[in-house]
Amino acid sequence: MSSKNLKKILENAQANNFIAISELMTGIETGALSRKEVSSHIFKHSLNSIKIGITGPPGAGKSSLMNQLIPKIREKNLSVGIIAIDPSSPITGGSFLGDRVRINNAVDDNEVFVRSMGSRAELGGVTDLAEDFSDILAFSGKDIIFIETVGIGQSEYSVSEITDLTTLVFVPESGDEIQLLKAGILELADVFVVNKSDRKDANLLVRSINNIISATKKDIKKIPIFKTSCKSGDGIADFATALIACHGSMKENDQIKSRQLSRFSRRMRNIIEKDIIQEFWSKDRIKFIENLNKEDIKFKSPYEIVDNIKKLK
Repeated sequence: MSSKNLKKILENAQANNFIAISELMTGIETGALSRKEVSSHIFKHSLNSIKIGITGPPGAGKSSLMNQLIPKIREKNLSVGIIAIDPSSPITGGSFLGDRVRINNAVDDNEVFVRSMGSRAELGGVTDLAEDFSDILAFSGKDIIFIETVGIGQSEYSVSEITDLTTLVFVPESGDEIQLLKAGILELADVFVVNKSDRKDANLLVRSINNIISATKKDIKKIPIFKTSCKSGDGIADFATALIACHGSMKENDQIKSRQLSRFSRRMRNIIEKDIIQEFWSKDRIKFIENLNKEDIKFKSPYEIVDNIKKLK
């Protein structure tokens, strides 16, 4: 793509043109656009939005919760971006789009942009693209950006690395599941939500979360726990108000500033590692690996073979 065409797409995306925003996302996803070049134009705008991770077990109602939050946030004239990371199709590798169907309050609202993407079976269901996509949404002027994970494996760790705040969503039936969670995962959360709180044992779950956090010697006063119900609407306004307050104070919030710096450092390391790996794998080195046979591995350890590969150019 010519620099002239990219410039036009960037101008339109910054003006909140949905087609241009999608073009940027699809372009870096397919490789039609250089992630490096796009980032050089948009990154300076990426820290103006608050990025909130929404994670938790499947069935916790994460998408329904975000759908209920949208009108409350829009009442304050704040725009919203959502990246819904769905399980990938084993056939196409694309998203099943299940989450997007449940976020229907985004329909016909030019200040709410939703993008589904497949997890591609990556650890935690969070890809590097999710971070790039969130930068594009920030560039387009979105005030609050949600990144929802598929809620499996290491997703809690992964989403906490690319967001300013991490929200763990549970349902009352999650009581036994919480007991099995590592304390480290719970410590990563900045906010807890007990969704579907109109069900039995919601208060018991709140006490359970408090007890586990207390046992890890973390100051539970800094960990808000919200009880919400998408069915009745209870607690949604309070949760939305807290998120809006975080957006309003983010420029003075040292914790958020520290996380932004940490994210920047981590992304630099990842870029360097990927560049080095890409440069390392020359045609001769790839061919060497492809031509290995069972006789080769009988007499040499992997370390010795790697030394031989390093000698190639």
